[in-house]
Amino acid sequence: MRKRLLFWLLAALLGVALSQQSPFQQRVNQVIQSGGAEFQKSMQQDPDQALCSQYRDKLPPELVPAFLERQKKLIKYPADGRLMGDWKKGEELFTNPRKGNCYACHTGDPREPGAGNMGPGLVGYGARGTSEAVVRYTYEKIYNAWATMPCSLMYRAGYHGILTPEDTAHIVAFLLDPASPVNANLKR
Repeated sequence: MRKRLLFWLLAALLGVALSQQSPFQQRVNQVIQSGGAEFQKSMQQDPDQALCSQYRDKLPPELVPAFLERQKKLIKYPADGRLMGDWKKGEELFTNPRKGNCYACHTGDPREPGAGNMGPGLVGYGARGTSEAVVRYTYEKIYNAWATMPCSLMYRAGYHGILTPEDTAHIVAFLLDPASPVNANLKR
């Protein structure tokens, strides 16, 4: 009888402890609530973000195929169907901190001194060629990185409206066009 009473008492205390927010969680919630309705909406996780959080970015293998399928369905393509645009416009987007901001993590043009190295270097990316498969993979990776790598650190620029489908096509051209400075050192 005493063991049963002790068990229920510990269970009740554990329930109370787990229902309390940590000080950090309380501060985060205060900041989110003070930002207004639009900010609160933008801070809500979508179901796949919640999965990435739940599994700390390492999804169980059995969840990956459905995850990738859902993310691929979120990709929008340019109205004209062209996945490779103008590399010069792509260069502007690649270096623009309010748009692509790709230099924050990647090296593109090797002459750019301020390029980041958090992501893979993209110098010579055009060596992959411009087959339909390469162009499509590159487009989809830029538009929604999670469509090719679940829970990737690379943000989903197209999905979040940072890049339009046409913007994405221009960045694809910046990476793949043989005339782009990204590919200036490739042997031809």
